Amino acid sequence: MAIKHPDVLKLLAAANLVEAIDSDVKRCAHWARLGPQAAERTQAQIGAEVIDTVLLRWNCILHAGPAEVAPLYVHKTSLALAVCLHRQGFTDARLTGDAITAIAALNAAVALNDTFHRRSAEIEALLRSAPLMPARRPSVPKANTAWRAGDVVGMQVAGRHHAFHVLKINGDAPIVEFYDIAQDTPLAWEQLQGVVARGERLNDGRDYVDRHALYGLQQQPDPAHQFRLLASGVEHGPDNAHLARHDGLYAVSDIFRMARQLLP
Repeated sequence: MAIKHPDVLKLLAAANLVEAIDSDVKRCAHWARLGPQAAERTQAQIGAEVIDTVLLRWNCILHAGPAEVAPLYVHKTSLALAVCLHRQGFTDARLTGDAITAIAALNAAVALNDTFHRRSAEIEALLRSAPLMPARRPSVPKANTAWRAGDVVGMQVAGRHHAFHVLKINGDAPIVEFYDIAQDTPLAWEQLQGVVARGERLNDGRDYVDRHALYGLQQQPDPAHQFRLLASGVEHGPDNAHLARHDGLYAVSDIFRMARQLLP
């Protein structure tokens, strides 16, 4: 029987990693295929958007050095990404090449079982085949979160590091407020002492309190290494006394839309 995408993902023996990648790909594919404009775009155009969005998060692993992330974990991530994207109808020459390299590296390290080694040629053939986009867009996975009120979290986007405080959990979405700081190296809790809240400038030229319901912030520790716990049980977030107030309590967002807002 020909090997299928779920078979490959199961052989990786990395349930948390696979679950996170699969959830992210489905979330991005769902939004990219939503609305009347999606019908006017080609599969390749939709795929380019999905891949670009997914990599805002998973490049934190793919671009990490060996001192930050174990090379075999990077290889498993590369392969899982390629498989999950292919399953939704999307492919990219560089990601496919990295996945093929990952297969060889995982076999050379005897990192997985004999079945993976024996079926490696089938896995490679699957990834090189033309992907078929499912007729129906995937549903958005349920957004359970393991993060808690009082957590202070570092967030990496395109090599820049930000931080936010989790004010509360509303349903399954953390309500967060950012510290007004960004730098090229990972932040530590000590660096946030005395840092005020980051505001949102509106059309009237004033800076307002800026809070977000951050859907998609789920696993802790984060398998993508985009989010890092800096402190927990912190009662008070960044001081926002200098910011104006408006009627809205928070904006509904998710980790991908937030990442795009934070791009340099």
